[in-house]
Amino acid sequence: MAACAVDSPTEADEAGDPYADTTADEGGDDGDGGDDGDEGGGAEPNGQPDPGGDSGAQGMTLQTGCTPYGADVYTPFKNYGPVSSGNVAMYPWRGSANEYPATIEDFRAYTTPATVECSDSKSARDYLDVTSGCLNAVSASGGVSGQIRPTSTGYYRSFALAHDAANQRQVAWTDQGVEYRFKYSEWTGNVSGPGFKAFVRYLTEYDLYVASWRMDGVVQIQKKQCGQYTVIARNNTYGQPSPNVWRTIRFEVVGNQLRLYLDGALAMTATDDSIKRGTAGIRIDSADGALIDDWKVYAP
Repeated sequence: MAACAVDSPTEADEAGDPYADTTADEGGDDGDGGDDGDEGGGAEPNGQPDPGGDSGAQGMTLQTGCTPYGADVYTPFKNYGPVSSGNVAMYPWRGSANEYPATIEDFRAYTTPATVECSDSKSARDYLDVTSGCLNAVSASGGVSGQIRPTSTGYYRSFALAHDAANQRQVAWTDQGVEYRFKYSEWTGNVSGPGFKAFVRYLTEYDLYVASWRMDGVVQIQKKQCGQYTVIARNNTYGQPSPNVWRTIRFEVVGNQLRLYLDGALAMTATDDSIKRGTAGIRIDSADGALIDDWKVYAP
């Protein structure tokens, strides 16, 4: 399949050691180069510690606790705030214009074929941000599903954008879970530990939690903070997701507890309280044409 022609500038460097436990910059969300540097977002990060807790009616400005980044470091949060902060039960996933997707993107709202959003047409939808590649709605499996078309270097990423209608501002979730089903026919490359990944508390491309189910059979949970990766749980022999059948990945965080479920079964847990809030998202590497469905952000 032909890949989407839109590349992230940093993706040429996404090739670090996928087995390094801690690196200064493995890059990407799974040991592979600069995450989402394709869009700077015009933000001016604040280097002060995140105070934690919920924001209340006044909102809050997001802070990384890191040395201030340049405007080329991607964040889904415009100018880092002010945002509303709380769990998904308080602030369900919906866009600023209407209630859609009302916590779940199942693609049933689209007449196929349709482009949902591409990284070179990022204003198409207000409830998500595709930062690498394209997301389309297609007829599949007797219904409608999403289909990802990665960049020419093999990367696809997208993030849920939530809106607090009462206060007219973005939402940075605290406790959250993200889940999606996926189906692929073959691996179409071998970059950056190819596989299916999920983000929680994604604050910037340098500050996030990511869970991975990879082609090489590795299943793991990592954090990235101030641009530095740490593997906090790993199973090297879990086995890769089999092709041509629907599989499910679910990743959630409650307080300092992280849990990864694969096909409904608990695969691993981890404990970390470094990152307090952010958004949820998807990353898929080297699986051009893979289908996704029932992408939900929920209250664990």
